[in-house]
Amino acid sequence: MANGNSDILRGAQRSGGLAMADTPKLSSLVTGRLGRFASLARAGLGTATSVAFGSSAGLEQAVERLGELRGIGTKVGQMAGLVESSLDPEMRAKVGPALAKLRAHAASSPYSAIETIFREDLGGPPEELFATFEREPFASASLGQVHRATRGDDTKLAVKVQHPGIQTAFRGDLENVSTFGKLATSFIMPEDTGKKFIEGVKSGFLAELDYVKEAANLALFEALLANDPDLETPTLVGDRSSARVLTTSFLRGDTVEVARGYDDATRRRQAGAIRRLILSGLTDHGVLYADAHAGNFLFREDGTLGVLDFGSVFRFEDTQRDAFRNLRDAAIHHDRAAFNPAVVRAYGVGNPEMVETIANVQWLAFGGLARGERISDEHVRSVANALKELKRRLIGSKLELPPFMPFLMRSLLATNALLAALDAPESGALTKLTPS
Repeated sequence: MANGNSDILRGAQRSGGLAMADTPKLSSLVTGRLGRFASLARAGLGTATSVAFGSSAGLEQAVERLGELRGIGTKVGQMAGLVESSLDPEMRAKVGPALAKLRAHAASSPYSAIETIFREDLGGPPEELFATFEREPFASASLGQVHRATRGDDTKLAVKVQHPGIQTAFRGDLENVSTFGKLATSFIMPEDTGKKFIEGVKSGFLAELDYVKEAANLALFEALLANDPDLETPTLVGDRSSARVLTTSFLRGDTVEVARGYDDATRRRQAGAIRRLILSGLTDHGVLYADAHAGNFLFREDGTLGVLDFGSVFRFEDTQRDAFRNLRDAAIHHDRAAFNPAVVRAYGVGNPEMVETIANVQWLAFGGLARGERISDEHVRSVANALKELKRRLIGSKLELPPFMPFLMRSLLATNALLAALDAPESGALTKLTPS
């Protein structure tokens, strides 16, 4: 596929969930559990209070702290984008600018620290490993930062390297039960969910620390999208990658804010491609791309899309894939009578009293995408309200939910929010990814 003409660095664009910064703030990472817990608690409280009372003051104060924490702190900032889509217009106008800043802010690590990672993992400094290497990162996010580089043949590369100390810090965040309870709640699960569920979700997050796994995920999606005319992944540069360094080709494209100005036909095509990636990947191939927020998509005026960041990917057995397929088919045919039993099979819900509540969420979040409906801000608010009701009903229920559910719901909510931001027309029947 041909790349688009717009440079990823133009304006305030993002790459791979990474906050773009013309002059990234350098900051040594706090790794101690107590220090991180205190900072995250203060920032999280400010964020929650501000959204609840329609004020941007607490959000502004949270920006600096969350960005410097990186790890879970920056992931909270990413999730703020999903919060924004669910707010009513008046409150969105009040807190929207602060939420946008929160999503975009992350400190970068000093070059001397990341150079050590290159020496330890790849046997030398970046200047010896690449023809050119920009010491200043063009993007920084929760787990790593990205530098531009080239090979000897002038091929442009994106080199993602983990923040030094992030593995210790991230594991400490997840081990802190109180912190994790608040995080799980952000992913629409109540804090009293079972231990098996919590451990499963922790494992899902920790997998994002292993760039070898991410490289394998990238190879999987590169094969899945090989014959798709609208979707493109970066290409892995294996001999310059390790468990903490991931080097790929450099993709270009616009943010969703820019893409919103494309013509109807282009936006309809792109909405169809996004739905194909998320839903056909899940229901036809048993693979979930679980990080579908706007920063991971590069939009182009020719109708194509670049897809970035494959750290959060889930694979399912055939029986589970078939259960999701049944859910999709019932939604497409507007068959609510068949949809509820499909929810039971897909999520293993054993409590009949909870089936209807969970099905209501899925009918909106999953079903709207499957049916190709136009996704509006009002629709996203309906999904968010249904999730709030689900949380309320789950508290104290002791219902065992599958560990993949928060990641699937995150991806579904993010996809709905993304399509609302794109303001795409109805995109019609779901089409199938056809791998090579």
